[in-house]
Amino acid sequence: MVEAITRPTRIEISKSALKNNVDVVKKTSGADKIYLAVKSNAYGLGLIPTAKAAVAGGVYGLAVAIIDEALALRHERITAPILILGISSAEYSELMAVQHIMATVVSLDWLKEAATYLSGEQRLHVTLGVDTGMGRIGFRDRQSLAEAIAYVQVHSDIFDYVGVCTHFAESDSSNTDYFYKQLKRWHDITDGLPEPEFYHVANSGAAMYHADEVPHEVIRVGTVLYGIEPSRGELADGKDLKAVMSLRSEMNFVKLLPAGEGISYSHKYTTTGNEWIGTVPIGYGDGWLRKLTGFNVIVDGHYAPIVGQVAMDQLMIKLPHEYPVGTTVTFIGRDGDLENTIEDVAQHAGLAPWEITTGLQERLHRVLVD
Repeated sequence: MVEAITRPTRIEISKSALKNNVDVVKKTSGADKIYLAVKSNAYGLGLIPTAKAAVAGGVYGLAVAIIDEALALRHERITAPILILGISSAEYSELMAVQHIMATVVSLDWLKEAATYLSGEQRLHVTLGVDTGMGRIGFRDRQSLAEAIAYVQVHSDIFDYVGVCTHFAESDSSNTDYFYKQLKRWHDITDGLPEPEFYHVANSGAAMYHADEVPHEVIRVGTVLYGIEPSRGELADGKDLKAVMSLRSEMNFVKLLPAGEGISYSHKYTTTGNEWIGTVPIGYGDGWLRKLTGFNVIVDGHYAPIVGQVAMDQLMIKLPHEYPVGTTVTFIGRDGDLENTIEDVAQHAGLAPWEITTGLQERLHRVLVD
């Protein structure tokens, strides 16, 4: 998709906020090394700028979902360790080895197939995934994991046994029953087996609330580093975290309309008196959903509601008074004493925060600030 660099609508990624969150998470969790999940276009913030800001801010490694995301990072000459969280086809094992990309491995059969592709010029770094209750991917019993470890060690000329991991389904809730069920399974499956270079078990919730109970020298987080408190206020207030992403644009047309004028498609909003209406170049084609009609954006430190249906490329807002063309409009972020958070947008839409941000399209220009 074309990136719209010629219009004022942009996502801003705060380098200082990301660094602040790295420091907060390291202090809270005691982690020495952090892998930041930048999968799905860095949760919608923007893969390349976010990754660069993260590495500059003290993140040790980057975690992605697919090989293509890892290759995009390498193309930008990002040399930090990269972990692929999903299952990759074994036919790409040599490519991953040469590009120093770590594969998550969840079966002995995968290792045997990968061995047929590996030349030994570079060893493939592998982390073995354990399914302790997420029900997604991973070894589910001690014997199968032990066999995979043994195979990797016997074939140390082509494999490098780097890590063992799992993923918690519920580590950010006051109800800890399932967390402890998974933790017990983790110990039952892994305790006493040959140890890798490191374990990476703690996601955002486990890192912030259970660091003393899980391996935490190396953690693998996303939500918390982007400035969202993992429990969404249930277990902590997140006051030390800073929002990394802002979404802003500018009004490109302003007009005074009399009473009785319809706004946008189907005229679902009609002016009730003389109203100043501003047009902003952003719409559902950018991922700003139609269900966000009525949401209050911020203009000059004042709320201004979106009126009329959100169109594909534009929307309209009701202004408290006349503003000049070019006035900044904040959709997500702070302006004066007011702030719209990703959570605010998500609640208005009835969605989870990352459903909002991952829906923000590549057409939106991403920029690093401060």
